[in-house]
Amino acid sequence: MPKNLSSAIQTGPLSVGNVVSASLRIYRDHFKSYFGLALTAYLWLLVPIYGWAKYSAISALISRLAFGEVSEHPETVSDARSQVNPRMWSFFGAGILTSLILSGVYLAGAIAIGILAGGAAAISQQNYLIIGALVVVAVIALLIIYIRIFSQLFIVELPLAIENNLTASSAISRSWELTKGSVGRIMWIVFVGILVSIPVSTFIQIVMAIVQAVLAALLGAESSAFLSAYIISIVALSLVSGALVHPFWQAMKAIIYYDLRSRKEGLGLQMRDAKRK
Repeated sequence: MPKNLSSAIQTGPLSVGNVVSASLRIYRDHFKSYFGLALTAYLWLLVPIYGWAKYSAISALISRLAFGEVSEHPETVSDARSQVNPRMWSFFGAGILTSLILSGVYLAGAIAIGILAGGAAAISQQNYLIIGALVVVAVIALLIIYIRIFSQLFIVELPLAIENNLTASSAISRSWELTKGSVGRIMWIVFVGILVSIPVSTFIQIVMAIVQAVLAALLGAESSAFLSAYIISIVALSLVSGALVHPFWQAMKAIIYYDLRSRKEGLGLQMRDAKRK
């Protein structure tokens, strides 16, 4: 476990800084292994259905490996893979269900905002200032609700990767249960995680611009060869960019999951007792 993380958990919920810094340390210490797995996962995204399921399983594998580090029960990649791979389609199913839930929230919110705007227009006799103010308030409310629900589903693959006898739907329920009372903190962790990830995205954008300029100079901006080479380079850089930040997010999920279970269920004490035996 990263230095001082165990004692921090014992004294209360991990701070946003503790979670983010510990995620970065775990990723740094296992960069070669985690990045290789993440890149493989992103390459599988190019294959419909089966490849998407493989992506889900490898993502869960990274989280399980990070959980082993934070819980002081490290596993080899092969050992962790043997536990994760049989549940590949469950991870895929959990991802589909999570996406449907989030899409449903967004769709319901968009419909509600549309109805509100129409009602406001009828009542206020086309007073656009009132309509605009109501729409802005409604959009902010929808955004808050969406982020809260996203936060409660943030660790959905961890129960499937660590615990036994769970299905895709029960993993969603488990994530919802564990994150109760901690949604605000998880929202802040996600926000800081996004800030930490921005430099990588910015660097990739700069590289893309340079690649575009070089290809245009070599092949001609109007040529079909330029378009093909540009699309290939964009896809390749996008895959690398995603693979670079993905293990950081998966490690973050593992630390949040361990923290929640340690405080709510005494997981850390249970694992230390089992280790002594």
